[in-house]
Amino acid sequence: MPRAIAWPTREQWQADAERAERTSRRAADRVPSAPADWLPPAELAEARRLAAVVVRQARKALTAAGNAAHRPTLNEYGREAADADVTVSALTCAWRSILRIAEEQGELSTPETAQLHKVYEELTDSYYSGAQAAEDQAVRQAVEFRATEEAWQQELDRRARVERGPKVTTITVHADGTSTVSDPQPYRPPASHRRF
Repeated sequence: MPRAIAWPTREQWQADAERAERTSRRAADRVPSAPADWLPPAELAEARRLAAVVVRQARKALTAAGNAAHRPTLNEYGREAADADVTVSALTCAWRSILRIAEEQGELSTPETAQLHKVYEELTDSYYSGAQAAEDQAVRQAVEFRATEEAWQQELDRRARVERGPKVTTITVHADGTSTVSDPQPYRPPASHRRF
């Protein structure tokens, strides 16, 4: 059944391009999520080795501080940090958690924790600045595209489909195994049964 919708004008629709593109997905989803895309291989391998060293140091520090109950959680983050298929978000979360447990619960402060902090910040900055740059580029392209006649025609076509409402196509399978497909027809909701 056709619907009447108060659509924005072309100018309003064009002005909304930036907001629409920025809210269409997260900036981090616009870039690769593998740590190897953001750190050189040698530096990433060194950071993984460093995280394992900090986990070992932290286990000893937790026991010495009487906080051994935190060791299973620390071990879990250590395993996640060592996973070769981990994403940047999961890896930085694991590193941050390892450092938090080591420093807050184990009262650990070593050259290795300082170095892991440095690599954590480098990877985080690189990843999120890359994601922001990708989002900014996508916004520029969306704003430019919405200013074209092609984009406006696509929007008018989309609006017409929405106003027409849903369509139903019937597929009939015959006894001999062949099938036929009907033309799309407007969807008619089933009549409600009213009791008197």
